[in-house]
Amino acid sequence: MNKSLPRIACFHGGGSSAAIYEIQCSFLTALLAHEFQFEFFEGPFDSIAGPGILPAFGGFEPYKSWFSKGESNGHNWTEQDSLEWVWTMMEERRAGQGGEWVGVMGFSEGTRIASGLLLDQQRREKLGLRPAVPSIQLRFGVLCMGGGPPMAAHFDYVSAGTTTNDQRVIRIPTLHMHGLRDKFLALGRDQYNTYFDPSRAFLFEVDYHHAMPWLEKESLALAQRIQSLHKKTQASR
Repeated sequence: MNKSLPRIACFHGGGSSAAIYEIQCSFLTALLAHEFQFEFFEGPFDSIAGPGILPAFGGFEPYKSWFSKGESNGHNWTEQDSLEWVWTMMEERRAGQGGEWVGVMGFSEGTRIASGLLLDQQRREKLGLRPAVPSIQLRFGVLCMGGGPPMAAHFDYVSAGTTTNDQRVIRIPTLHMHGLRDKFLALGRDQYNTYFDPSRAFLFEVDYHHAMPWLEKESLALAQRIQSLHKKTQASR
């Protein structure tokens, strides 16, 4: 692996894990292995197995989530603190040998983390604030089978005057993959329509269920769209 390749931070779905998500993305990452370094992060909270995890990933416990659903497992933080923690994890991972962070990718619940990072970066830039991590400048996001609002940031944007609906709209370029046979398709479409600028959010709908693409045709199509999005963001720098 070329450790100088640009990095994409990857966030698994609820009731999964970094190891499981890495397996689920293995076809896709193999197609892009010469262009990106994919880094997989794990949620802090123990969870029951999420949709589609069993029986394929039985024995891969513990399953994790990004949001607490009761038991805190010793973590005394809020949703807002969790986003700050994700930035810190990325900064610590970046401290080692590796290329620059250029994008984020999430699946299902993980799209809320990916979109939360993009929105937090965008809001900080708009207000002229110091970035959460000065060494990280995200240029694009990939949201697969998404659902739910972006994870909230700790910073009090309400008191800073960013309170309108328009200021919740993410304008950093994004790619959205929806499965037409996904039982949560309505959530993904609502996320896409509510939180993203339609002129900068590219939609990719496939005849697939609630899962990362595993067949060659869908994986190749997604890989090509990620390549295209990356080239567009490079050209606009």
